[in-house]
Amino acid sequence: MSKVAQFIDARIGELNKLQTQIAHEVGFNKPNMITMIKQGKTKLPLDKVGLMAKALECNPSDLLRLCLMEYDLETWKAIEPYLGAFLSAEEVMLVHAMRTRSVAPLENVLNMAQCEKLDEFLTLLAPPQVDSPQRNQT
Repeated sequence: MSKVAQFIDARIGELNKLQTQIAHEVGFNKPNMITMIKQGKTKLPLDKVGLMAKALECNPSDLLRLCLMEYDLETWKAIEPYLGAFLSAEEVMLVHAMRTRSVAPLENVLNMAQCEKLDEFLTLLAPPQVDSPQRNQT
C-alpha cells in the first residue's frame, strides 16, 4: 500500500468519518473514489489535495508533499528547493515564540544544558511511533 493511501486510511480511521462524507467534502461524485485511493488503486488528484486535507483535518502542505514525493518524485525534487519550509500554523507559532524570547539567533544562545532541555521538550511533542506514516499531520 502506498504512503498516501496509508495516510488517508489512517486519518479516516482516526476521525471516524464516513467515506461518503469525505467524498462529498472533497467533491467526488462517487464515494468509491475514496476506497480506490485508500487501496492505492488510484491517485489522489493534486487538484483535490486541499479539499482532502480539509476533510481529513490535516496540513495541506504535508499532504501535497506526500503526494508529490510518491506520485512524481522528480518534479518534487525539482521544485522543493524553491518552496521553502512547509510549516503548519502551530509550527509558525512555535518558531515565533522562540524567536521573540531570544536576544540572538538560537544557535548562538543555547548552551548544552538548554539544548538538552529543548530536546526533552521536543521528545514530548513527538507522536508515538506507529507502522503507518503520519504527521501531525495535522
